[in-house]
Formats: sequence, structure tokens, C-alpha cells
Amino acid sequence: MICRLTFSALVLLLSGWSAFASGKGDDWPTTRIVPAGPVAMGADNQDVAAGSDEFPTRQVDIKSNLAFGTTPVTRGQFAAFLRASDHQISSGCWTLTPDGWAMDNTATWQAPGFSQSDQHPVTCVSREDAVAYLAWLSATTGQAYRLPTEAEWLRAAGPSALNRPSEALCAHGNVNDLTAKNKVAKVAEHCDDGFLHTSPVASFAANEFGLFDMIGNVWEWVADCHNSSYADLPTDGTAQTDETCEAYALRGHSWTDPPGPVRLGTRYALPPDARQSIVGFRVVRELPHD
Repeated sequence: MICRLTFSALVLLLSGWSAFASGKGDDWPTTRIVPAGPVAMGADNQDVAAGSDEFPTRQVDIKSNLAFGTTPVTRGQFAAFLRASDHQISSGCWTLTPDGWAMDNTATWQAPGFSQSDQHPVTCVSREDAVAYLAWLSATTGQAYRLPTEAEWLRAAGPSALNRPSEALCAHGNVNDLTAKNKVAKVAEHCDDGFLHTSPVASFAANEFGLFDMIGNVWEWVADCHNSSYADLPTDGTAQTDETCEAYALRGHSWTDPPGPVRLGTRYALPPDARQSIVGFRVVRELPHD
């Protein structure tokens, strides 16, 4: 049987082969589908570990399927962006020293204060850097990439069962554990994952959506402005926005955190130009609507 291709199909085939042959596609994040559905935002009133910004509880309905980055964006993927664009990143990043957290004016995404490979999550990137990367990726691939909203992120994170016990937590993420306690921390989860700082992405078990590092490794920037409560959180899964926003939300915890339990519900907030060696980001690719 002879297979005949239309001209448009042939162009798409050749375009795909060109991207494959050039290796450029290897520098793009892979994604997995997270289906639309409900998510409960906020903590139970009985949760003594909850922060004051985790109330009141809101029921949110994610309306559309989304393609989530399988892992946080890696150093190698971020390096490809900088090679191909005119985006400039000045030096200066908050890093962990023997005396605690301090601004290191010489630290960068290439030198965050510890050794990394291209397979580690990129750190010391601001929200502004992340948005610039997403704009470049969208223009390069012809797909629509952006940061996830806070509700979308929690939907993708999976069950709150990962909060405890420690053994399950350490199976799924690089957290502040006994390895860290022996070197830089006073308290830790009662397990040992072997990583003092960041770990290569996908070193731990994936969640039910096939996503890695949704807990631990690096905090991840999301689209929402950080508000002091969920009272005004949109119930359709879109982001909380504010034209005068001074701090944006992050989710997921990192390889080291202040004393207290690692929880999927924990929120963190930073100014959009802040860079820390515990902070990275993950992409979302929008899918065509039916």
C-alpha cells in the first residue's frame, strides 16, 4: 500500500524532523496532562501547621486540562534560553551560608553556592526571569506557555497524603532531611535522601499525574499575587491578580526550609525580582479547547 502525504502534512513532518535533528527539542521541557477537576484550596481549621494565609477554605473548579512540566525547568533548559535570547541576568542571589541566609552578590544561576549539573533544577531565578523564559519558549515552539496558577499547581500536586509520613515524603521529594540536618539544619524529616542541596530532577517517585518534584527540591513561582487569605480567590482556577502586586506566591517547598512540617498547602511569597538558591519554576502549556 502506498502512503500519500498532503503538502501540509509533509511540511509538519519535515519541521518536526528539523527540530529533532538540530537537537533544539531536547532543550524544551516535557509535559504531562493534568485533567480538569475540583481542588480544595486552604487548610482545615484543625491544621495546627497551617499559616494564616491558608484560610478560608475555597472550592475551586479547574475548567480545562493542562499540560504541566514533568519536572521543574532545569539548568540545561534555562541555559538554552539564555544562549538563544538577549535576556540578561545580573549577579546576586540569597544563598545559605554557615551563618545562615545572606545575599551573595557574586552568586548566579550558574553558581548558587553549591554544585549542580544541567539536570538539576535551575535556581537563583526571579519571577521576571521565569516570565521571560516562558515568553521565549512560547515564541520558539509556537505553543502557549505560562506559569501555573496557584489552584492549578495544587491540582497537579496530587493528594495531601504526601504530607506524612516522612517515609512517603522522602520517597517523593528532596526535602530537609537527616543529610541536611547533619550539615546545615537543626531539625529535619526523619529520613535520609542523600542530597544536601538540590537533586537532579526526577530523582524521586512521580505523583499520580506523572509529575516529579512537586514537593521538595525547589520552591516554584506561580502566577498569583500573594494575598493574606483565600477570601478573594477566584473559584474558576484563574490567578489572583493585582496591578500593584508587591509579592507573588510560590509553592512546593525546597531542599531546605525553616523548622516545621513540609506540606503541599504551605505558601511562600517573594517580590518578583527576588532570587534565591531555593527557588525555581515549572511550565504549563495551554491545550486547545474542544
